Amino acid sequence: MKNTKIGVCIPTYNEKKNIIQLIEKILKIKNILICIVDDNSPDNTSNIVIKYFKKYINNKIFVIKRKKKNGRGSAVWDGFNKLKKLDISLFIEMDSDFSHSITDLKKGIKIFNLNKNKSDILLGSRYPKGLIINWPIQRRIFSRLANILAKLLISNKINDYTNGFRFYNIKAVNLMLLKKPDNKGYIYLIETLSLFIQNRMIINEFMIVFRNRIRGKSNTNFSEIINSLLGIFSIAFNFHKIKYLKKT
Repeated sequence: MKNTKIGVCIPTYNEKKNIIQLIEKILKIKNILICIVDDNSPDNTSNIVIKYFKKYINNKIFVIKRKKKNGRGSAVWDGFNKLKKLDISLFIEMDSDFSHSITDLKKGIKIFNLNKNKSDILLGSRYPKGLIINWPIQRRIFSRLANILAKLLISNKINDYTNGFRFYNIKAVNLMLLKKPDNKGYIYLIETLSLFIQNRMIINEFMIVFRNRIRGKSNTNFSEIINSLLGIFSIAFNFHKIKYLKKT
Protein backbone atom coordinates (compact mmCIF):
# COMPACT_ATOMS: atom_id res chain seq x y z
CA MET A 1 0.00 0.00 0.00
CA LYS A 2 3.05 2.31 -0.19
CA ASN A 3 1.91 3.78 -3.51
CA THR A 4 -1.74 4.19 -2.55
CA LYS A 5 -3.14 7.38 -4.02
CA ILE A 6 -4.96 9.32 -1.32
CA GLY A 7 -7.63 11.92 -2.06
CA VAL A 8 -8.76 14.41 0.59
CA CYS A 9 -11.99 16.36 0.12
CA ILE A 10 -12.25 19.56 2.15
CA PRO A 11 -15.52 21.55 2.00
CA THR A 12 -14.97 25.26 2.68
CA TYR A 13 -16.95 28.39 3.38
CA ASN A 14 -15.12 31.53 4.57
CA GLU A 15 -11.98 29.65 5.62
CA LYS A 16 -9.22 31.97 4.37
CA LYS A 17 -7.77 32.12 7.92
CA ASN A 18 -7.20 28.36 8.00
CA ILE A 19 -7.06 26.85 4.55
CA ILE A 20 -3.53 27.81 3.41
CA GLN A 21 -1.85 26.48 6.54
CA LEU A 22 -3.97 23.33 6.46
CA ILE A 23 -3.16 22.57 2.82
CA GLU A 24 0.56 23.13 3.44
CA LYS A 25 0.53 20.53 6.20
CA ILE A 26 -1.51 17.99 4.23
CA LEU A 27 0.75 18.28 1.17
CA LYS A 28 3.63 16.92 3.24
CA ILE A 29 1.90 13.54 3.29
CA LYS A 30 3.10 11.24 0.51
CA ASN A 31 0.86 10.42 -2.49
CA ILE A 32 -1.89 12.84 -1.44
CA LEU A 33 -4.20 14.92 -3.62
CA ILE A 34 -6.54 17.59 -2.28
CA CYS A 35 -9.93 18.71 -3.57
CA ILE A 36 -11.26 21.96 -2.13
CA VAL A 37 -15.01 22.39 -2.63
CA ASP A 38 -15.90 26.00 -1.88
CA ASP A 39 -19.44 27.33 -1.64
CA ASN A 40 -18.71 30.75 -3.17
CA SER A 41 -17.16 32.11 0.03
CA PRO A 42 -17.52 35.89 0.44
CA ASP A 43 -13.94 35.93 1.79
CA ASN A 44 -12.63 34.50 -1.53
CA THR A 45 -11.36 31.24 -0.02
CA SER A 46 -11.17 29.48 -3.39
CA ASN A 47 -9.36 32.33 -5.17
CA ILE A 48 -6.85 32.59 -2.33
CA VAL A 49 -6.09 28.86 -2.65
CA ILE A 50 -5.71 29.10 -6.44
CA LYS A 51 -3.39 32.08 -6.19
CA TYR A 52 -1.22 30.78 -3.34
CA PHE A 53 -0.84 27.22 -4.68
CA LYS A 54 -0.69 28.12 -8.36
CA LYS A 55 1.94 25.50 -9.23
CA TYR A 56 -0.15 22.71 -7.69
CA ILE A 57 -3.53 23.58 -9.19
CA ASN A 58 -4.94 20.74 -11.33
CA ASN A 59 -1.93 18.70 -10.35
CA LYS A 60 -2.01 18.05 -6.61
CA ILE A 61 -4.76 20.51 -5.68
CA PHE A 62 -8.15 20.74 -7.35
CA VAL A 63 -10.61 23.52 -6.61
CA ILE A 64 -14.35 23.33 -7.20
CA LYS A 65 -16.03 26.71 -6.76
CA ARG A 66 -19.78 26.36 -6.51
CA LYS A 67 -22.27 29.10 -7.22
CA LYS A 68 -23.90 29.19 -3.79
CA LYS A 69 -23.80 27.82 -0.24
CA ASN A 70 -25.20 24.37 -0.88
CA GLY A 71 -24.18 22.35 2.16
CA ARG A 72 -21.47 19.95 3.22
CA GLY A 73 -23.23 16.82 1.99
CA SER A 74 -23.35 17.84 -1.66
CA ALA A 75 -19.85 19.37 -1.36
CA VAL A 76 -18.35 16.03 -0.35
CA TRP A 77 -20.34 14.33 -3.13
CA ASP A 78 -18.93 16.76 -5.71
CA GLY A 79 -15.41 16.43 -4.30
CA PHE A 80 -15.42 12.63 -4.34
CA ASN A 81 -16.89 12.64 -7.82
CA LYS A 82 -13.87 14.66 -8.95
CA LEU A 83 -11.33 12.58 -7.02
CA LYS A 84 -12.75 9.31 -8.33
CA LYS A 85 -11.54 10.26 -11.81
CA LEU A 86 -7.94 10.48 -10.52
CA ASP A 87 -7.36 6.80 -9.67
CA ILE A 88 -7.72 7.34 -5.91
CA SER A 89 -7.61 4.28 -3.63
CA LEU A 90 -8.29 5.97 -0.28
CA PHE A 91 -10.82 8.80 0.02
CA ILE A 92 -10.95 11.13 3.02
CA GLU A 93 -13.23 13.93 4.07
CA MET A 94 -12.26 16.34 6.82
CA ASP A 95 -13.00 19.82 8.18
CA SER A 96 -11.13 22.90 7.02
CA ASP A 97 -10.68 24.56 10.44
CA PHE A 98 -8.13 22.24 12.14
CA SER A 99 -10.88 20.55 14.21
CA HIS A 100 -9.37 17.38 12.76
CA SER A 101 -5.64 17.23 13.38
CA ILE A 102 -2.89 16.30 10.95
CA THR A 103 -1.70 13.79 13.54
CA ASP A 104 -5.04 12.00 13.43
CA LEU A 105 -5.11 12.27 9.63
CA LYS A 106 -1.82 10.37 9.45
CA LYS A 107 -3.04 7.93 12.08
CA GLY A 108 -6.25 7.23 10.15
CA ILE A 109 -4.35 6.65 6.90
CA LYS A 110 -2.04 4.19 8.64
CA ILE A 111 -4.91 2.30 10.30
CA PHE A 112 -6.88 2.11 7.07
CA ASN A 113 -3.93 0.89 5.02
CA LEU A 114 -2.91 -1.70 7.59
CA ASN A 115 -6.47 -3.03 7.74
CA LYS A 116 -7.51 -2.44 4.14
CA ASN A 117 -9.50 -5.67 3.98
CA LYS A 118 -11.24 -5.02 7.30
CA SER A 119 -12.81 -1.62 6.65
CA ASP A 120 -14.92 -0.06 3.94
CA ILE A 121 -15.32 3.04 6.09
CA LEU A 122 -13.15 4.20 8.97
CA LEU A 123 -14.62 6.88 11.23
CA GLY A 124 -12.56 9.33 13.26
CA SER A 125 -14.72 9.27 16.39
CA ARG A 126 -15.02 11.54 19.42
CA TYR A 127 -17.05 9.02 21.40
CA PRO A 128 -16.79 7.17 23.67
CA LYS A 129 -13.13 7.79 24.50
CA GLY A 130 -11.96 10.52 22.16
CA LEU A 131 -11.03 13.98 23.40
CA ILE A 132 -13.02 17.16 22.72
CA ILE A 133 -11.27 20.47 23.38
CA ASN A 134 -12.89 23.92 23.78
CA TRP A 135 -16.21 23.06 22.16
CA PRO A 136 -19.14 25.29 23.25
CA ILE A 137 -21.65 23.61 25.55
CA GLN A 138 -24.52 24.03 23.07
CA ARG A 139 -22.56 22.17 20.37
CA ARG A 140 -21.72 19.39 22.83
CA ILE A 141 -25.39 19.00 23.74
CA PHE A 142 -26.48 18.91 20.09
CA SER A 143 -23.78 16.39 19.19
CA ARG A 144 -24.65 14.10 22.09
CA LEU A 145 -28.37 14.33 21.43
CA ALA A 146 -27.98 13.66 17.70
CA ASN A 147 -25.82 10.62 18.38
CA ILE A 148 -28.17 9.26 21.04
CA LEU A 149 -31.09 9.56 18.62
CA ALA A 150 -29.17 7.94 15.77
CA LYS A 151 -28.03 5.05 17.97
CA LEU A 152 -31.58 4.49 19.20
CA LEU A 153 -33.32 4.88 15.85
CA ILE A 154 -30.79 3.38 13.41
CA SER A 155 -28.04 1.26 14.96
CA ASN A 156 -26.18 1.25 18.27
CA LYS A 157 -23.05 -0.14 16.62
CA ILE A 158 -21.81 3.33 15.63
CA ASN A 159 -20.45 5.63 18.35
CA ASP A 160 -20.10 8.88 16.39
CA TYR A 161 -22.59 9.49 13.60
CA THR A 162 -21.98 13.22 13.26
CA ASN A 163 -18.24 13.77 12.86
CA GLY A 164 -17.10 14.58 9.32
CA PHE A 165 -13.66 12.96 9.58
CA ARG A 166 -13.94 9.80 7.53
CA PHE A 167 -11.88 7.41 5.41
CA TYR A 168 -13.46 5.41 2.57
CA ASN A 169 -12.44 2.77 0.07
CA ILE A 170 -13.60 2.90 -3.55
CA LYS A 171 -16.45 0.47 -2.86
CA ALA A 172 -17.97 2.84 -0.28
CA VAL A 173 -17.44 5.89 -2.49
CA ASN A 174 -19.09 4.20 -5.47
CA LEU A 175 -22.13 3.54 -3.28
CA MET A 176 -22.19 7.16 -2.10
CA LEU A 177 -21.99 8.48 -5.63
CA LEU A 178 -25.00 6.55 -6.90
CA LYS A 179 -27.06 9.60 -5.98
CA LYS A 180 -26.57 12.91 -4.22
CA PRO A 181 -27.57 12.90 -0.54
CA ASP A 182 -31.10 14.01 0.26
CA ASN A 183 -29.72 16.14 3.09
CA LYS A 184 -27.30 18.88 2.07
CA GLY A 185 -26.02 19.91 5.51
CA TYR A 186 -24.22 18.00 8.25
CA ILE A 187 -27.16 15.63 8.67
CA TYR A 188 -25.94 13.91 5.51
CA LEU A 189 -23.31 12.32 7.76
CA ILE A 190 -26.05 10.25 9.37
CA GLU A 191 -27.74 9.64 6.03
CA THR A 192 -24.63 8.13 4.47
CA LEU A 193 -23.93 5.93 7.49
CA SER A 194 -27.48 4.58 7.32
CA LEU A 195 -26.83 3.80 3.64
CA PHE A 196 -23.62 1.93 4.49
CA ILE A 197 -25.33 -0.05 7.24
CA GLN A 198 -28.17 -1.01 4.87
CA ASN A 199 -25.60 -2.32 2.40
CA ARG A 200 -23.63 -4.20 5.05
CA MET A 201 -20.47 -2.21 4.62
CA ILE A 202 -17.71 -2.80 7.17
CA ILE A 203 -17.53 0.28 9.41
CA ASN A 204 -14.80 0.75 11.99
CA GLU A 205 -13.80 3.64 14.25
CA PHE A 206 -10.69 5.05 15.87
CA MET A 207 -10.61 7.63 18.63
CA ILE A 208 -9.44 11.16 17.80
CA VAL A 209 -8.77 14.52 19.40
CA PHE A 210 -11.39 17.01 18.25
CA ARG A 211 -10.43 20.66 18.81
CA ASN A 212 -12.79 23.59 18.36
CA ARG A 213 -11.66 26.09 15.73
CA ILE A 214 -9.29 28.86 16.84
CA ARG A 215 -9.63 31.06 13.75
CA GLY A 216 -12.78 31.99 11.87
CA LYS A 217 -16.45 31.43 12.61
CA SER A 218 -18.45 28.21 12.59
CA ASN A 219 -20.89 27.85 9.70
CA THR A 220 -23.36 25.76 11.73
CA ASN A 221 -26.32 27.80 12.95
CA PHE A 222 -29.27 27.09 15.25
CA SER A 223 -31.64 26.52 12.33
CA GLU A 224 -29.39 23.83 10.87
CA ILE A 225 -29.12 22.16 14.27
CA ILE A 226 -32.92 21.95 14.64
CA ASN A 227 -33.36 20.74 11.05
CA SER A 228 -30.67 18.13 11.61
CA LEU A 229 -32.37 16.75 14.72
CA LEU A 230 -35.68 16.52 12.86
CA GLY A 231 -33.92 14.99 9.87
CA ILE A 232 -32.72 12.05 11.96
CA PHE A 233 -36.31 10.82 12.29
CA SER A 234 -36.80 10.98 8.53
CA ILE A 235 -33.55 9.11 7.89
CA ALA A 236 -34.46 6.47 10.47
CA PHE A 237 -37.92 6.02 8.93
CA ASN A 238 -36.44 5.46 5.46
CA PHE A 239 -33.78 3.16 6.91
CA HIS A 240 -36.31 0.85 8.52
CA LYS A 241 -38.67 1.08 5.54
CA ILE A 242 -35.93 -0.18 3.20
CA LYS A 243 -34.90 -2.79 5.76
CA TYR A 244 -38.48 -4.07 5.90
CA LEU A 245 -38.86 -4.12 2.11
CA LYS A 246 -35.66 -6.16 1.76
CA LYS A 247 -37.12 -8.78 4.12
CA THR A 248 -40.41 -9.08 2.26
